[in-house]
Amino acid sequence: MKKLMTVLCFLVVAAVTRAEGGFTKTLTPDEQAAAGLNKLTAEELARLEAVVERYKSGEVAVVQQQAEQKVAVTEAKAKEAEQKAAIAEAKVQEVAAKSTAAAPAGKKKPGWLTALITLKQTEEKPDKAEAFETHIAGDFDGWSGNTTFKLENGQVWQQNGGDSYYGDRQHSPRVKIYPGLFGSYWMDVENVRQRVKVKPIHLE
Repeated sequence: MKKLMTVLCFLVVAAVTRAEGGFTKTLTPDEQAAAGLNKLTAEELARLEAVVERYKSGEVAVVQQQAEQKVAVTEAKAKEAEQKAAIAEAKVQEVAAKSTAAAPAGKKKPGWLTALITLKQTEEKPDKAEAFETHIAGDFDGWSGNTTFKLENGQVWQQNGGDSYYGDRQHSPRVKIYPGLFGSYWMDVENVRQRVKVKPIHLE
């Protein structure tokens, strides 16, 4: 294809330098055969003649310049998008670094919680053993549809389901929160066999 285009360009230049007239009429039979013009229909030859005329009048150069300008604009937009993405990633890393630094020694937050706080997506099948442990702030005696749980670390989680549970009142029981499938989260409460599905309301 490239070889054919090279031959065509050469023939176009040769034709322009010759006497005025139809492009194909200025070619010898050998030149027409080499360019494959003998395989074209009358309609295709007429289109080729029109292209040559536009080339001679400078229209081809204008079209090429417009195409180059469009390419330059597209590349500039792509570069700008890459820069914005790099800035956003730097901010995420900065927030993650601050979150890690603020965590108490020996109580490092599990990866899924750090990812949630920094607006990153958690894995679809996380490890249940990597649970986040803390205590409920105040008394606890169960949940009933949309109960809100305030934790000692300042976080607030809310029940994400319609089930209910009522038990003996406990003061500041220990809880474990871990991710489930498809973006869900579960909370186990100390001395309670039933677990509750929750969602984050306020994270620190």
